[in-house]
Amino acid sequence: MKITILSINTQMNDEIELVFDEKIITSGQVLFSDNFCSANKDHKLIIQSNAVKDIFEFIEWDVGKRSDIRVEQGGVLLGKRFYDSTKDIHFAIVSKAIVSENADGSSAFLEITPECWRTIHDKIDDYKLESGDEVVIVGWFHTHPNMLPVFMSGTDRSTQKLFFDGDNTYSVVINPQRHLMKAFRAAECYPTQAFFLIPEESDVEE
Repeated sequence: MKITILSINTQMNDEIELVFDEKIITSGQVLFSDNFCSANKDHKLIIQSNAVKDIFEFIEWDVGKRSDIRVEQGGVLLGKRFYDSTKDIHFAIVSKAIVSENADGSSAFLEITPECWRTIHDKIDDYKLESGDEVVIVGWFHTHPNMLPVFMSGTDRSTQKLFFDGDNTYSVVINPQRHLMKAFRAAECYPTQAFFLIPEESDVEE
């Protein structure tokens, strides 16, 4: 896999004290990351339904191997970072996914150019203005299409270490055809528990 990120805003925000109440934060239909059970419980990623919808519509989350070869796709995850000091749980809640529609992708690589990043940051500014929500980039997502498994390749790990190395910063790898999703965090790419909250109107099947 070759993923090139040539420019990014690496601004980080401080964690906000918040009680992690799983029943409230992850209410509704939930899909868990495929490495959920093997991951430590002290860090969690929650992707809210609007952001899941953004991602699934962009990557065309579907069933079965398509006859046409899919290309890698990606984008960034916007949200806030939190810490529950009583339970010693760090978590990030993603409220918006910004997709990279004009990235240069193939079945084996994804290159996000400076022009792509300008477009992404323009979309971030527009979202913050419209929503009034002071979100920051808390991670990124990309696909491994066709019959590829989902994992952090050497290039993915280099990207994570270079741009998303915060302890409470995440990467999500998705295969939209095989319905596989795994989440990782920090420069070391630790397996991470991730909750994907499915929109009520979605017809996505588990």
